Amino acid sequence: MKNLLKKTKAKEFPINADNSNIIFSSEPQEYLGILNAGLSNGINTEVLLEEVTKYAQLTDIRKDPKKVLEVMNGKSKLGQNGAPLLMSFCARISDENEVCPRQNFTQNKLPSGLILIEDCVSEDLEKKILSSLSWSDNDDEKRNLKYRKVQHFGYEFIYGSNNVDPKSPLRRKIPDVCNDIWKNLDQNILPNFTPDQLTVNEYEPGHGIPPHCDTHSCFEDPIVSLSLGSSVVMEFRNPESSKHLSVFLPQRSLLIMSGESRYGWTHGITPRMSDIVTNVDGILTVQSRQKRTSFTFRKLRIPSSCSCSFPSLCDVKRKPDNIIEMHVTNELAAKLEIEKVHKVYNEIGSHFSETRHSTWPNVEDFLKSLPEGSILCDVGCGNGKYLGVNEGIFKLGCDRSETLLQVCLQRNFNIFQCDCLQLPVRDISIDACISIAVIHHLATEERRKQAISEILRVLVIEGTALIYVWAKDQQKDNKKSSYLLQNQKQEKSCNNQIEKTKIIFDENEIELPIHQNRTQFHHTNLLVPWKLKEKDIPKEQQKVFLRYYHVFEDGELENLCKEFKNVDIIKSYYDQGNHCVVIKKTSF
Repeated sequence: MKNLLKKTKAKEFPINADNSNIIFSSEPQEYLGILNAGLSNGINTEVLLEEVTKYAQLTDIRKDPKKVLEVMNGKSKLGQNGAPLLMSFCARISDENEVCPRQNFTQNKLPSGLILIEDCVSEDLEKKILSSLSWSDNDDEKRNLKYRKVQHFGYEFIYGSNNVDPKSPLRRKIPDVCNDIWKNLDQNILPNFTPDQLTVNEYEPGHGIPPHCDTHSCFEDPIVSLSLGSSVVMEFRNPESSKHLSVFLPQRSLLIMSGESRYGWTHGITPRMSDIVTNVDGILTVQSRQKRTSFTFRKLRIPSSCSCSFPSLCDVKRKPDNIIEMHVTNELAAKLEIEKVHKVYNEIGSHFSETRHSTWPNVEDFLKSLPEGSILCDVGCGNGKYLGVNEGIFKLGCDRSETLLQVCLQRNFNIFQCDCLQLPVRDISIDACISIAVIHHLATEERRKQAISEILRVLVIEGTALIYVWAKDQQKDNKKSSYLLQNQKQEKSCNNQIEKTKIIFDENEIELPIHQNRTQFHHTNLLVPWKLKEKDIPKEQQKVFLRYYHVFEDGELENLCKEFKNVDIIKSYYDQGNHCVVIKKTSF
């Protein structure tokens, strides 16, 4: 009994530290908390009810939490990896819920201009619409992408440029059966909306789409999406305010993105097999995804233009400094990063780690300046060389590379795997962050800004972050960076003789220059070689991997941070070929 109590208290402590809204109690309460399992590993109400009936005759586990604890605590084997469940009574729990409830959508919860209409079509109409599709392999207006099937109607949606060619209409028009969708709608909801372009995507369970905003100049307001076949949770993010909302889209629902939600928020779907949602009783549960077919209706804007007040996501008002980025969608950028960043670092991770053992003095100074007891998150920690600095703070590291994380595990560091664009960390929970040589691996300005947005989201008010990125100019005040000084042969790269390579993804391609190592950069977006040195392999036979980089112009990183209204730039400096900023979060 004492051993069980000790284990229970040990599990309560980190939960209390992570969320002050949860108060545990030794006396029976209305609420009962499970400490070592949850929705993420399949423990929902139905599973618990099935399990508790093995020990007691209960038809509703909510009516007798005391009985549930008595018969299951320390006995039921539903915990992680088959461990016994550990339970405690809760005197108070948080009212916050990241998922917008199915039965309680409110305008102050959803992004402005976002309208969700449940049961917009009947089951019969759903069948008719789906049966109107033909997925024949001989159809030249249908595409099989890597993770989904796609059909275009009216005009082809060109993924390489996130645009359409208004001079090249398709033979295939929007199916007439789709007109029935609008018949039962209130005309005040979609006044004068007659779409002329339709994209149909068929998603298998486990697949999703990266965060993106439909091109402002190409399509009018609104964008309308119909979900058939399955429900799903869609993620909405505001780059200006760093807000993130998860919106549940039930099967046969119609989502209307207009105004701010159309122009000022990105939307995407996280790849996973199930979603955490609220059921009809208002209880969180797990819902498995099924095959889902989405119908996205758009109306072309002719001529192309935009007069919106959301410049951060506007292709007209935001002018990228490199033509490549103007034609790279979020989906294409994600594929580029997977092939030329994530996969590469998994291959070269061990060799890369051997060359990354010395810490940068300015990064060390930042870490040592943090108050004792601070919580630090190293976003893109690599082999964890900064996780050993300052024993007086609690440090967490995260990275995409499994190979580099294995090095961290061998060094007994606290780490987890994730993408810097979506940190699985609570809002306002981290005292300080560092991001050293990470953001320059993201292929669009929107994605680089999203990475900074995630850092700001997890920081407490007055929390600070240090960010390092490669500088395009590797020579400052006539002093060469340490990167150039390693060029022992004094080789020079010539701008008009640099080799280029084409990277092909499905029907899209990106052409990027290949940089000559240890020389000055002449391009903003490029591929940097890494020669993998392996024992017993001749030098000329050693593999060469190409890593994608966006090298930053002078002032670019600082200007990117200035786009956030809740940021103060404490310090901005140049350090051995890197642009660096220290920023402070000033408000929510």
